[in-house]
Amino acid sequence: MSQPARLAQLKELSCKIFSNIYNPTNARTGNKILRQRLIGPSLTSYNPKTLVHFRDIKAIYPELGLVDLDEKARLEEIAKRRRRGKGAPKKGEGKRASNKKR
Repeated sequence: MSQPARLAQLKELSCKIFSNIYNPTNARTGNKILRQRLIGPSLTSYNPKTLVHFRDIKAIYPELGLVDLDEKARLEEIAKRRRRGKGAPKKGEGKRASNKKR
């Protein structure tokens, strides 16, 4: 037996022993990608679990008549600002609308 044939036989036996893929022609098999760890589980666990918000509970149980105090305070603050003229403009009445060519 010639030296290259003997080395090929040794390489094949080594691949069997160590559970590697025997690829004597060096063809691209994509085995490197297939051996990698799957990223699906780590992607799904990246974002934290969704939290239950007050508005969700309020939507599920409307018969309880729950009132979100933070939302109520926010709406009151917006109403105060609007009465003073500091609120957001209506659609189409902003700064850029007044600068249009006449």
